[in-house]
Amino acid sequence: MSNPKVFISYSWAVQEQVIELANRLISDGIDVVIDVYDLKDGQDKYVFMEQSVNDESIQKVLMICDKTYCDKANNRNGGVGDEIVIISPEIYGNVKQEKFIPIVFERDEEGKEYLPQFIKSRIYIDLSPENE
Repeated sequence: MSNPKVFISYSWAVQEQVIELANRLISDGIDVVIDVYDLKDGQDKYVFMEQSVNDESIQKVLMICDKTYCDKANNRNGGVGDEIVIISPEIYGNVKQEKFIPIVFERDEEGKEYLPQFIKSRIYIDLSPENE
């Protein structure tokens, strides 16, 4: 049996923390697909994102939600916005989906989690510093 495989969707604003998370997952035996390790010079970043989201061998897509990710997702800006265009039909089209997991990395000054509109109703994992 092969190791579980995940794709990590995130904003570069928290890249250092996301790489730490990716390394922990890898050390725990999880195959991680992430741009900094898997997207090579000369490759098409849009094809990489689409293949990663739609790859049937990837069991989970971890959506790392911080303020930047939330803003870009809601406004469909940058790489995050491009990934959301690919991800959101999967979530809207399959109410029972469990492939896409929101992970809260940051909360606002009132303690409210940053979650893009299209996943606010989903159960999330809280890895925000306020939850430590």
